[in-house]
Amino acid sequence: MSNVTDSSARRPLFSTLFWGLMAGLFAGLAMLLTMALLRMLFGWPTPTELIFDRLFPLLTVEFFISSLVKAGGYTPLKLQGVFGALAGQIVVAGIGGVIYALYLRCRVPGAKRPNDRALLDPRGWSLIVPGVLAATVLFVALLWPTLITNYRGLPPGTARLICALEMLISFSVCGFGIMFFYGLLDRPKRSLIARQNEQPVTPNIGLRRFLALGVGAAVAVALGGLLKRLFTIGTFGYDGRQYRGPKVQKITPIRPEDEFYQVSKNLVDPNVARDSWRLDIVGQVENPRVYSFADIAAMPAVEQETTLLCISYGVGSGLCSNAIWKGVPLPTLLAQVKPKPEVTTVLFRAADGYYETFKFEKAMEPTTLVAYEMNGEPLPQRHGYPLRMIVPGLYGEKNPKWLTRIELLNEADGRLHRRHGCGFYKEQGWGREGDVVPTHSRIDAPQVAGDHFQAPFKVGQPAKLRGMALGGDRGISKVEVSDDDGETWNDARITQPGTKISWSLWSYNWTPEEEGETKLVVRATDGEGKLQIAEYRDQVPDGATGLHRVKARVERA
Repeated sequence: MSNVTDSSARRPLFSTLFWGLMAGLFAGLAMLLTMALLRMLFGWPTPTELIFDRLFPLLTVEFFISSLVKAGGYTPLKLQGVFGALAGQIVVAGIGGVIYALYLRCRVPGAKRPNDRALLDPRGWSLIVPGVLAATVLFVALLWPTLITNYRGLPPGTARLICALEMLISFSVCGFGIMFFYGLLDRPKRSLIARQNEQPVTPNIGLRRFLALGVGAAVAVALGGLLKRLFTIGTFGYDGRQYRGPKVQKITPIRPEDEFYQVSKNLVDPNVARDSWRLDIVGQVENPRVYSFADIAAMPAVEQETTLLCISYGVGSGLCSNAIWKGVPLPTLLAQVKPKPEVTTVLFRAADGYYETFKFEKAMEPTTLVAYEMNGEPLPQRHGYPLRMIVPGLYGEKNPKWLTRIELLNEADGRLHRRHGCGFYKEQGWGREGDVVPTHSRIDAPQVAGDHFQAPFKVGQPAKLRGMALGGDRGISKVEVSDDDGETWNDARITQPGTKISWSLWSYNWTPEEEGETKLVVRATDGEGKLQIAEYRDQVPDGATGLHRVKARVERA
């Protein structure tokens, strides 16, 4: 019989499980702190973000919208996802701690005993090292399509290596943390033989546990502070911002509060480092190229006024804004790489893992830009710095921000034959009927609150109605207003004509003749003479159609 016995095997099972769980929970906090630090300091994506991007396109649009409604909006849904992911990772780490404790408990008595004063049990390495490596390999395999994400805008190959390294580091911290905290929390009692041999006395277990709790608390406080900082710079404060109402102007200035409409899938948007950023153009081309920002900026540039509209734009809503963009026409770039004759589709990828496609014919239109300025200033970070796509006439989801890669595909490419096509939102089922923006018009002034004007009108007192109209990439030729819910129509005045690819602003002088309630309605005709679609359609999944109707209450003067 061996003279060295592990008396931990004789301790109550509950004690083993409890301290293993506590060690795992503390190690999980340390792992999350490591992930948050790497995200904050270097823009390395966290597994939480990569898992979200991997799973999101696999959901149906119906499931996504129902989840959004239940959560009370996109921002609450994001927060629920974040809290759930953080809690889930800590729970998994806790389970890992339990497994580690059971592993040590079940080791054969002849196994090498740790020194009572040592924090790390040498028997644990045979579980922790393979476990960390296996978890890293598993996550790399499962998340491979999303590993090109890098929030500093590094090239795809480098981004994949960094993502794998991030997971290896984070999982190693968790594994090492389990060993460290368990070594503090659960010290084995000395065996009878050890006491008879007068081996050194184990350090005070109460002091060790106090130290473990102190370190764990410090990690939790640091993690809380870092998460608060990430929340502050995150998208939660501006995602879903709309631009509408009496303040609407033809050109939206870039102000500190940034009134241009905002939609982002991200928890924290990319903060791309321009000097290390590159744009790859690859695929079905004769001459693949890699461009630096200096290369792009040195090319002949154009400026154009273009309006963007989100596919989630509801009739009369504010997910639509206008700006002057400066950049290089995409056909200029594509001419340098010499597309092959069989090219049918262009795939765009972004620093945040976003990807989207549209037809090669659209890419070759001279108004399709790779843009680096917005209203005379460098692109703001939130709008795609340093380079984004501007694709007039297609929904905003077809205008990727933080552009890093353009890939030309032929019809045989398997990615184009997924259930709904190829694209981050497309694969959910958005835009099944196409991606072309239909004609929209809207009443912006006087102030509209929901489905009615905020203030009443007065009989006999003239009121000026104002609003916008957009014909995608077809322009606007006429705007009409009805004050009897569409029974009769009168021409409005187009006060600021837009271009074919930007909105127009209109006004109409209305003098109510009798008190009561009526509905004011606006409709537009595009530059090709086609009247706006009057039939109402919800924005999910193909984009909204219908006329903007607003209730007006008229009172006696």
